Amino acid sequence: MAYDTEKKLEDLILRAVRQVLAEQLPAKRRLYVVFADAFDCRCVNFLRSLSPADDVTVLVDEIQAEQVRCDIEQACPFASVVLTSQARSLPLTDSLTVYPVASRDFVVKAALGLADTFAARWLARCFAAGSAVHLQLSGLARFTGREPAAYVGQILGYYRKLLEYGITIGPQFPDRKTGEQPVPQAAPVKGTTPVVACQDKVLTAADLYPYDKGTVLLVGEHTVVTSFAREAALSRGIEIRRT
Repeated sequence: MAYDTEKKLEDLILRAVRQVLAEQLPAKRRLYVVFADAFDCRCVNFLRSLSPADDVTVLVDEIQAEQVRCDIEQACPFASVVLTSQARSLPLTDSLTVYPVASRDFVVKAALGLADTFAARWLARCFAAGSAVHLQLSGLARFTGREPAAYVGQILGYYRKLLEYGITIGPQFPDRKTGEQPVPQAAPVKGTTPVVACQDKVLTAADLYPYDKGTVLLVGEHTVVTSFAREAALSRGIEIRRT
């Protein structure tokens, strides 16, 4: 009888210790990866950049699953692969959804609130749940420079609308603790001209690091300046001025 009592007490102590240790470990953030377009090398490169610090779930449709499952498992072995048909039960609270590649069609539909594809419907679910969404800058379609100015302005207007929705756009997704996009700690470029013309169509915080304090950065009328870029410019004494 004494042995049984001692054993039960030992079990209770071990259970309490495990619970305390589990509570001390930082909870993993739910990170969902959605492919709005065809799976390509940009998707693989993004998956390789992920860390086990996040609870990564990759959402693929049934047709994609047979073709890309092996690539996903090799690029990100700790990720879970879930079919889009089973995604409705996934929790969105305190999660982050990343679109590694997003076509211009997806951007337009997202800005207009059209939900005729899984990627667009998932975005609407994120909005409804108040969860964070990020578009990788490297996965956005680039302008060739030959498009009519009116067309470029219209497309950039859709990007601005996504920024107004609270979607972040940049080379890296927001940090799990601060919510801000991490930026590389590059050394300032010596001899930088105080007034610099920037031709980028989307200006992020990472683009500001080559410039010294006091630099005036001239951007085009239709350049999208992210909120993080504005905050970074203000804190670093860089003026962003539209031409």
